[in-house]
Parts: sequence; structure tokens; C-alpha cells
Amino acid sequence: MDMTKAKRYDTIVLTQPVASFRQGQKGAVVEVYTTPCEAYDIEIVDEGGTTKGLLEAVRPEQLQVTAASPATIRFTAIRIDGDGSRASVEFSDGSHITTYAEELYSLKQKAA
Repeated sequence: MDMTKAKRYDTIVLTQPVASFRQGQKGAVVEVYTTPCEAYDIEIVDEGGTTKGLLEAVRPEQLQVTAASPATIRFTAIRIDGDGSRASVEFSDGSHITTYAEELYSLKQKAA
């Protein structure tokens, strides 16, 4: 079993049944707790990405972190500077980029 610690927005698979959810169901970590012990709140989703429920205080041995495929990457935050010239974008895999309006506009022009 993969002992990688889960982070917020990680995609997981249940390694055992938890509450009304069966082993093998997929979800996303929505909260991480370290005290009094390691536990996670998990949003369980179906194959289409529709939320089926929320599990609270799931123990590490009840889940396995999976590699996110590009199709499952989502925006988690977009912050635009006050003057609108720059944006910072965070993704569900924990990565982020900062881009400038001119850069994006240039890409748009090339694609047209």
C-alpha cells in the first residue's frame, strides 16, 4: 500500500469500505488534520465527477493517493492583481503558475 501522505486536493481511492462507500471509490481530499491524529475529509465522486458524499475523519490506512491524470486537474484558485495585469492560478494537484495578461493575449492572437 502507498504510504504517501495525502494533501488537500489529492485524488484518492478508498482501500476499504468506509461508511456507505465501497472499497475502490474515488474522491478528493478537502481537508487534512494532523491533531489529535492524522485524518482526512474526503469528497467522494462518481466517474462523471458528481459529488456523492463527504466522509469525515478518514484514517490514512483507509485511502491511497493516486496520480492525478490531466483530465482530473481542476482550478482551485485564481487571483487577479488589482490592476488586472497579472493572475496567479492554483491547480488541484497543488501546482501553480503566474501569468501576465499580455502573455495570454499573445497566445490568443496566435491561436486565432
